[in-house]
Amino acid sequence: MHAEVSRTPLSRKLTFSLTCAVVAAMTASTLALGVPATPPTAASAPRDMASAIRAEVNSLGLKKAVIAVSVRECATGYSVLSLNGNEPMTPASNMKLLTTGAALLGLGPDFVFRTRVLRDGDRLFIVGDGDPALGDPELLAESSYVDGAGVAHHGLTIDDLLGSWTNAIKASGMTRVSELVVDDRIFVREGAHPLWPKDQLDEGYCSPPSGMNFHGNGLCVTACPNPGHAPTITSMSPSAPWLTIVNKGTSRTGKNDRNTMWIARQPESGDLTIFGNVKIPYVVPITVGIGDPAEFLAQCIAHRLIAAGIPVQNTRLAAANDPQPKGTAVGPVLQTPLATVVTHCNVESQNLYAESLMKRLAAKVTGAPGSWATGSIVVKRALEANIGESARAFVISDGSGLSRGNRVTADGMTAWITALANNAEIGTMFVDSLAVAGKSGTVRKRMKEINPAVATVQCKTGYIDKVSCLSGFVTARDGTRYAFSVLANNLCEADSVGKAKKLQEHVAKVIADSLSARPKPALGG
Repeated sequence: MHAEVSRTPLSRKLTFSLTCAVVAAMTASTLALGVPATPPTAASAPRDMASAIRAEVNSLGLKKAVIAVSVRECATGYSVLSLNGNEPMTPASNMKLLTTGAALLGLGPDFVFRTRVLRDGDRLFIVGDGDPALGDPELLAESSYVDGAGVAHHGLTIDDLLGSWTNAIKASGMTRVSELVVDDRIFVREGAHPLWPKDQLDEGYCSPPSGMNFHGNGLCVTACPNPGHAPTITSMSPSAPWLTIVNKGTSRTGKNDRNTMWIARQPESGDLTIFGNVKIPYVVPITVGIGDPAEFLAQCIAHRLIAAGIPVQNTRLAAANDPQPKGTAVGPVLQTPLATVVTHCNVESQNLYAESLMKRLAAKVTGAPGSWATGSIVVKRALEANIGESARAFVISDGSGLSRGNRVTADGMTAWITALANNAEIGTMFVDSLAVAGKSGTVRKRMKEINPAVATVQCKTGYIDKVSCLSGFVTARDGTRYAFSVLANNLCEADSVGKAKKLQEHVAKVIADSLSARPKPALGG
């Protein structure tokens, strides 16, 4: 028996799942959620909500910005307000609402990513499933597993993870490894998206998805000053002593000096160059993209096997014409429930998670390695099946919103998230995957003036240069819920991003205040 590493198990079952073998076979009925379209009575929609939001938009004072606002009553799907609601807009990370919703529909809420190690004689195979959480430091700290001896372990480090595989391989009786093959073929090997910012590709948030993601596809480095010399590297996680590091940093500690360290990676060799200054020790690591996480993981395991006395003759990635891996399972099967991935994606706005979800969904639907091309088609089909004509203006370029090629509409966004929220099978999971204003994720410091005793705001932020968006839900204590979307593009004027954020927060507060102002039901006597 092999151990299993997992997180919160899921119990829900999905009624509407993607079962077709190819994208072309998808039909509207496959994913339809059925948003009620009957308008509410006049009494059910707060009469002053729309006018109050219009007043907020008119007072914004931005002449060049393009603003779109949509508010929808979730119980009925009725549009309370639409300002430029059909205008195609760049969504930034609001794109993740499309990707995570489509993934819940297509993969199903019980889906679990699984990463395995197989032994076939003196050969080892590491088989990837596109899991973006594999080796994620934050999630490792929350993980638990039961080893082969039945001992429960809580909280893992990256060294624990790699050590569990190394120890299991050694315990299996292997004395040499003729070949260590990493099979990442669940995804097409595409590298960075062509429309991602070229000057930011070294950044951790621009790490492209791999069929074998590892450690967030980033290398974490800390340093401290070494006056008169280059700064001292104090930690590197995961440990990668084979990498070449050129340290061009400085250690100036004068009054006007500050921490400015950054790391560049050579695309071909993976070698690292450290630039900038280190005035005080770094506590939060600097992250640089790994480049090829599948190859990096192979090197990590090979290095540790060699240190354990097991020579590794060769490492490589699986070739396109290689047969499917076979052999005996060795060590823990690393498992991550879809709910964990969707929540981390939305709450912390993790780009790698969104892109991996898009490609894994495409692989499930098409039966072929997932790609951005097939993933965009699958997500668009899900939109069309659920919001009909409202999806026509949508353009799906990537899964995270880093690409400026994406387009959505505010009305389409509220229609989509309303449909998801109203679904009996995935609705709760989707809504709960969003950050809570004033409490968690990217909005933990925002909208604290909204009284949680009156309403809860669960939402997704979105920001790239000149774009700021916020979409989500305002839910009253009695369950009454409104979906909203505030999309702001062309924010090129002074303090325009700040003003757009204030508008987003004011829209949420207007909705919350309207819910608070509703007449209380008369008590029976």
